Amino acid sequence: MRAFVYDRSFEGLLSAVFDAYALKSFPEILCGPADPPLPEARSAHRVEVTPEKPVRVFAALAKKLSERGLRNLILVWLSEEKGSDFLLFRFIRKIFDAGSGRGLPERDFGDPDVLAVERLARRVGRKAERYAGFARFQKTRQGVYVALIEPEHNVLPLLLRHFGDRFGDRPWMLYDVGRGYGIMRDSGNRREEFREVFLDERLIEGGGLRPDLLAEGEELLQSLWRGYHEAAAVRERLNPRLQRGFMPKKFWKYLTEFP
Repeated sequence: MRAFVYDRSFEGLLSAVFDAYALKSFPEILCGPADPPLPEARSAHRVEVTPEKPVRVFAALAKKLSERGLRNLILVWLSEEKGSDFLLFRFIRKIFDAGSGRGLPERDFGDPDVLAVERLARRVGRKAERYAGFARFQKTRQGVYVALIEPEHNVLPLLLRHFGDRFGDRPWMLYDVGRGYGIMRDSGNRREEFREVFLDERLIEGGGLRPDLLAEGEELLQSLWRGYHEAAAVRERLNPRLQRGFMPKKFWKYLTEFP
């Protein structure tokens, strides 16, 4: 079994594709540097990431794939599902090896890898859309609006445009509690870059920030919202099963309306 060892980054994956074609030797498995050695692997190639390798591979893919196809690549990578990196490697190889015949190879759903990429990309996209509606922001003493989420997939990069448009010129932060990182924009200026931020876990309490970090009146607003949510509910028409279908319980911890 031929193994490629790479740094578990997207650039590293594209570099592995570059090396495979350069060496004319294709891996049967992809490994990370911290993975235990595989006894059945007869040889292992360590992928070196250089600035030009991922750029050249992605540029070549951009010529072969539609805009949707390129987006699907990113969505599958952000899924962080086990084996999704090797799925992408096989998919990319099939895209490059496809002839110039009629039709796009990315739409050949008779191929199990192409179909798997499409299905996984759709699932990640749907999860991102849900968090666009389920994120609840708290205003801090510094005037920053902060929302905590804990998604199954790494959807933060997919939500930047949505919340960038929503917040205008107000500073905001979206924080992934499970992965321990967030993305912040200090203002709504479109020319301003997003930046990655890391919070001390001691600043988080339950499904939000510690009360002493919140702006004056924020807790009152949250209490009023919970009261409105409860008062607006029609008791005779409550359907918990249907509610969980539209809003699974895993979201409840970070929703203001669920105390």
